[in-house]
Amino acid sequence: MRKNNIRIIIDTNLFVSFLIGKKLMGLKSLLTDSKVELIFAEQNIKELILVTSRHKFRKYFPSNDVKDLVEFIRIIGKVYKIEKVQNVCRDPKDDFLLALAKRSNADYLITGDNDLLDIKIYRKTKIITITNFEKIIGTAF
Repeated sequence: MRKNNIRIIIDTNLFVSFLIGKKLMGLKSLLTDSKVELIFAEQNIKELILVTSRHKFRKYFPSNDVKDLVEFIRIIGKVYKIEKVQNVCRDPKDDFLLALAKRSNADYLITGDNDLLDIKIYRKTKIITITNFEKIIGTAF
């Protein structure tokens, strides 16, 4: 990957939304763009598997879609190990995302979670919605 890549973290709620909304191809297209680099930690994968295994989501997409998405994330993303997580967010379950942002120097944390969006910026990482990111990157899903 080139140095000028836009380094992004995508919150689990957006991956779930992409699965439900059948917009995975748009997401995959974005993430395979040479201008974008996906950042993740094993906590992201664990949370994605946990959330998508909930009964209320099973009717929206097959479990194979989740397996394919996890495999895709592992192939194209860059994994970071998070060792220390500070309490920064109103929702402590989201603190690992901020720790990941700090550790990776991500440009954007993309989320629909108001607990994170209210922070706006953490270190150098801007916390924005997918709609705002679409405007920045010039791609709509």
